[in-house]
Amino acid sequence: MSRSSLLAGIAAFAAIASPAAAIEAVSGRYEIMIGGLQVGVAGFEGRISNDSYETSVSVRLSGVSRLIASGRGSATASGRIAGGRAVPANYALTLNTTQQNEAIRMAMSGGAVRTFSAEPAKPEAPDQVPLTASHRQGVLDPLAAALFVVAGSGPTVSAEACARTFPVFDGRQRYDLAFSYSRTEELKVPGYSGPAVVCNARYRPIAGHRPAQTQGMEQNRDMQIWLAPVAGTRALVPARIMIRTPVGMAQIEPTKLELGSPTSTASINR
Repeated sequence: MSRSSLLAGIAAFAAIASPAAAIEAVSGRYEIMIGGLQVGVAGFEGRISNDSYETSVSVRLSGVSRLIASGRGSATASGRIAGGRAVPANYALTLNTTQQNEAIRMAMSGGAVRTFSAEPAKPEAPDQVPLTASHRQGVLDPLAAALFVVAGSGPTVSAEACARTFPVFDGRQRYDLAFSYSRTEELKVPGYSGPAVVCNARYRPIAGHRPAQTQGMEQNRDMQIWLAPVAGTRALVPARIMIRTPVGMAQIEPTKLELGSPTSTASINR
């Protein structure tokens, strides 16, 4: 399971109220479980409206075995919302674990990566699929790919929310995240009680990867994401993520969600 996907699978957005822009406050706290054992915690906070978004995400992993890293990671992102999708402007990731240390920065405009850095520099492996400039065009960063916007005026908790493919560039790799509708469920967690749409998810590597290392994720059919609506907007954000890994089912479970002002589809208990 790639760490950027993990950060992507728990990423969400938040805001302060504004009569003109219908900005909403959103935050969440999660437990990260693998094989029934808690291996970490995660959280997000930020701002979101129908026009723009900002988010910050943090993850702490406890490393209960040699197969699971111990350490911390954080990411931030911001951008606009236009045409029923996120349009990223800035993305930053810092990761410090027993298995990996990384610092990635990207500045984006119109879906294109204008400048980026990824440290430490890594030599290209003989079996690595080459990255080209075209792989940095028409893409989202991993956190922008955690924001699902449903166009129009109908319900946001619908099969339409899942029917999309996100082209993602994370500073190292270019891949697609493809989603399809599974079902609709009721979600009850401190701070939120209401519907969530459950999407099946697929990972499709495009470039920058080593096929022998990504084959397991590419063939993984046991990936789902639960999306919950942000009150006052057309956006949904991840509420729960499930991914099968070689060491067991990974579950990112919410312990608290606050998804904006109360509406007929969401009850916020403060």
